[in-house]
Formats: sequence, C-alpha cells, structure tokens
Amino acid sequence: MSTTQNPNPSWLAPYEVRHGRNAVLEYQVKLERHEILHHLRGNLECHHRVDLELIHTRPRYYLEDLSQLGDSMGLKCWNKTIPIFLLKGPAGSQGHSGMFRPALHNYLYHRWFRPYRSDIEYGQFIAHIFYFQDQPAVLDEDSAVELVLSMHGTICSGLDSTTPKTEPEKQQWYMTRPLFRAIVIVIQGKDYNRCDSVHHITRVPVLIILTGQDDGLSAPVTFDSITDAEIITIRRKIAARMTLETAIGFIMALEEREDTAFGPQPDPVASTTLYDHWIQTDASKVGWGDEPLTGPNSQWVDMNRYPDWVRQRSSANMFGRIV
Repeated sequence: MSTTQNPNPSWLAPYEVRHGRNAVLEYQVKLERHEILHHLRGNLECHHRVDLELIHTRPRYYLEDLSQLGDSMGLKCWNKTIPIFLLKGPAGSQGHSGMFRPALHNYLYHRWFRPYRSDIEYGQFIAHIFYFQDQPAVLDEDSAVELVLSMHGTICSGLDSTTPKTEPEKQQWYMTRPLFRAIVIVIQGKDYNRCDSVHHITRVPVLIILTGQDDGLSAPVTFDSITDAEIITIRRKIAARMTLETAIGFIMALEEREDTAFGPQPDPVASTTLYDHWIQTDASKVGWGDEPLTGPNSQWVDMNRYPDWVRQRSSANMFGRIV
C-alpha cells in the first residue's frame, strides 16, 4: 500500500503554506505585519534553542579556568535561574556526562519553555549545567557539598568582576540572578549512568543546597512547600534530597514568586527598546518597513489568530527531542 506525504505539515504557518516555506525563508514574498512578527519570533526561538544546546553539549570546562572566569562563561551564566553541577563518582560510577548533559538540557527546556510566550532575550533560561572535566571524584555527600560550594562561590565571584563584552547599552541586562546565588542543584555521578527515557530522567536523585545568600530575593528560600523532600544539614548548609522532577517544579515556582514580586528580570520592556540590526533587516525584507521593532517579542504573536495551529507548533521544537 502506497502512502503520500502531507505536502503541508502541521508545523507550517498558514503564510508558509500560502507562499511556500522556501519563498518566506528566501525573502521572496511580502507578509502581513502580524505574520512578520510571528516569523521573527520563530527565528528568535530557533536561535535561542540552538545557542542553549551548544552551551550545554559542547563546551569543556576545567577547574583551572575558574580562576580566570572570562566573558565567554559569563554570557553562558548570566540570566540563568540556577546552576546545576554534575559530579564525578569513584571508578565504576562516574556517570556518563556526554550522554546525560544533552538529555538533561532537553528535559529542562521542555519543562521551562512556553512557545511564543517565554522571555528569551539575553540568554534567559532556567539553568546552566556545569561539568568540569578535571574535577576530583567525590566519595560521599559531604565531600560533594564541599566541592560544589567552592566551585559555586568562585563562579559567582568571577561573574561579579566580569563585564559583558557587548554594546554598552546592553550590558545592564546581563545579570547574575539572586536565585543563582541562593540555590545549587547537585547530581552525583552514581545517579546519572542512564538517560534512555524521560521517565528515568525525571526520577534522577538530586540534592538542592541553600547557600544562605538571600540578598535580592523577595523572601528567604525554604523547602516548606515540598512535602516529600528529605531535609538535611551538611556543612552547616540546609539541603534537601528529592527527584529532578520535584526540584525543577520547585525552582519554577520560585521563579514565578520572584517575577510576581519584582517583575521579570531583565525587564522585558526596557530591555527591548532596540533590537539587533539583523532582526530589523529581516523584518524589512518581508515588508515591515523602516519602523523600529520594539517591545518584548514574547508578546508579538497573537495566540488567538490561529489557535489550532499554534497549539501544534513551536519553531524551536522543530529540532526534536533527545529523550
């Protein structure tokens, strides 16, 4: 029995069906203004997703680099909500970081990202994953906490003394978030030997450590809202054992709490008064004109215009899932 391929996949926008996707990508057609805004937001989502994947799957970090934390690592860490440290265990339980990091990133992305609505400017994301190639193996939880607190403190100090190498008017929008200073998530090597399914990743055991640095938060962080957390004290720090799924839900609730108290950071309106030249150029090529693009691109897409299609498709998710 023969099958025919659908010439108009469900992820194509109505204007891409009407004109042809290649014609849109090659700037051969003019679009309506609402279509241009959707097209641009889709491009920004794709760039955001690719940049995050490269950050979490390609770089090799070494402990010696921490003493000279540069702009490159700063741009990867600023505007991330929390740090996640993958540790090495003893021989036989060191973990498979090469496979686990992409899978972990994919899980985090699909938990955090809301198509067309997430604020994605300036590299915003829920976490930055750290794995240091030359880190020592840790034999127990106590030594794991000691190592992670040392690395975390050095990273935060380095970020504080580093200036983003970008346009002066944009430097103020790169920041170390208060939650990044206050919370650390630790995953030990013995706990990430597998990454063959989402089901397994959600149940990976993690340790959340409260550093005690609550400056800039609307209230101190506590574990009162987590009924199944095992709360402990290690090296005079309050910590809690839980699954990764529970931990990420906890972090997202804290994100929402801080956004409610202070508004999203960086400010989605003030930080988007001027877009990069390439975005403005792309808009002009498909019929936007010379009017400057302004405002948060998370508000560019009318979610009610094509409700059935919007539910099915997000440009950034066209890259597929690892797990």
